[in-house]
Amino acid sequence: MAITWDKQPASRLGTNTTFTLTTASQATAAFGAQTFQVRVATNSQVVGAFIKVGEASGVTASSGNDAIIGSNVVDYVTVTPGQKLAIVGQTAAGIVTVTEVS
Repeated sequence: MAITWDKQPASRLGTNTTFTLTTASQATAAFGAQTFQVRVATNSQVVGAFIKVGEASGVTASSGNDAIIGSNVVDYVTVTPGQKLAIVGQTAAGIVTVTEVS
């Protein structure tokens, strides 16, 4: 019998936003009409970052209430077209990228 390999699951990468973390909330632009998932990735300089997904009219991340991600993390988050993702750092160090996936 032959050995067969299934394809690796994949998605199309879309618009990418790169943030240099600060202790103030920053947000992406509104997600595109075909965006239902985003990829959030951090580098090794990130101590911790808090993320929040919300409506485009004004989403703000908070270090007290929102989901935390650490350094060297890649995570996928479900979103709705038109929403935004906001991010705030525990410290002003590190890079975080948010990439739309379709």
